[in-house]
Amino acid sequence: MAGSIGWLADIMGEPRREPFRVYWQGSVEGLGVELPSDYRAFVERYGHVQFHGDLIVMTPDRDAGTPDEERYERFRRFNEEVGEMLEVWYEWTPELGRPYVPFPGKGGLLAWANNTSADYFCWDTSAGDPDQWPVVVWRFGISEFVRFDGGMTEFLAAVLTGEIPDSDEYIDRTLEPDLWRA
Repeated sequence: MAGSIGWLADIMGEPRREPFRVYWQGSVEGLGVELPSDYRAFVERYGHVQFHGDLIVMTPDRDAGTPDEERYERFRRFNEEVGEMLEVWYEWTPELGRPYVPFPGKGGLLAWANNTSADYFCWDTSAGDPDQWPVVVWRFGISEFVRFDGGMTEFLAAVLTGEIPDSDEYIDRTLEPDLWRA
């Protein structure tokens, strides 16, 4: 499922900074899971990215002063907060059931991005292989989940090219004219 970043790289163009070297073993230590290969390739190539001033892709901490064992602390805390919000949301909307386990539960949703519309872009980590994790968008504001049977970079490319429904709702292109910034 997690393919190469080729299609997305064709859309985004060349990185605007030096490649980002990441302590990837820290994801297992800090988050309890290995991260998908397309996400790792994206982060190494582009780093922390915001699309049109809206959708922000989370990355491990890249501050040179941060010890490797602490690089996933912000990412983990963000996901714990999303997991807590999801638990409360399930209480508010019992009619929708509990289709996904909140992080840090085994097989839980692991958020890798969010936007200004309070949408959370996650992986459904229930498959053992991270490269098989589909993307799930938790549309908090309109009380729904949208599943995309593809990896993170394929999803972003499809959103940026308008090839999936609601692309304009995932990224508000009116906030900033530039496609992306690091």
